[in-house]
Amino acid sequence: MGLVPPPLGATGLMKQVMGPMKSSMSFRAVLPLVLALGLITGCAEDQPPTIGKEAGGRVPEQEFVDYRLIETSDGVRQWVLESDRMQKFSDREDVLLVTVKMEFFEDGAYFSTLTSDSGQADLKNNDIHSWGDVVVVTEDGRRLECSELFFDNETGLITNDVFNRFTRGRDVTTGIGLEASSDLENVVIREDVVFDVADEVVDQETGP
Repeated sequence: MGLVPPPLGATGLMKQVMGPMKSSMSFRAVLPLVLALGLITGCAEDQPPTIGKEAGGRVPEQEFVDYRLIETSDGVRQWVLESDRMQKFSDREDVLLVTVKMEFFEDGAYFSTLTSDSGQADLKNNDIHSWGDVVVVTEDGRRLECSELFFDNETGLITNDVFNRFTRGRDVTTGIGLEASSDLENVVIREDVVFDVADEVVDQETGP
């Protein structure tokens, strides 16, 4: 943390303090004040910087680096979430995540990966909310790109209400709002859907 600037009016106070001294009594009265100001400044310089604050300036109750969360069913791995940093605040049920990487499995076999800049995880039900450059890529090359995505741990579905770009081979589908399985086998885009199929653009409302 850098030097804490003096409060408003402190500069004028210092000018008055350092002005001509009319008597030894005035000097003795001023000297403790100067020393006290020096101690306050020194404490501000020696205080270590605080990391892990939210935008509002709050400090997390708990903070872990290289955080990992694993979901299993009958001992079989369903998904693994990794984050560079996890932050838990006392007034929140969920935890905040700095970077998200989530690998999905079926019968223990890997099939897709979700990555994003940020996210949050509800540790009661393991629902995940990801945002900021969200990408889902499957093992066979299908790809979903969007700015926000919700994963429902109970249903295994991913959903959102934002713009999506879904690529499967040479075919590209774009539109607003999504409901899909995490393996991108079943994908439904709700509004303003446009298909770009093998160099032929098709608007769902008007047709080719």
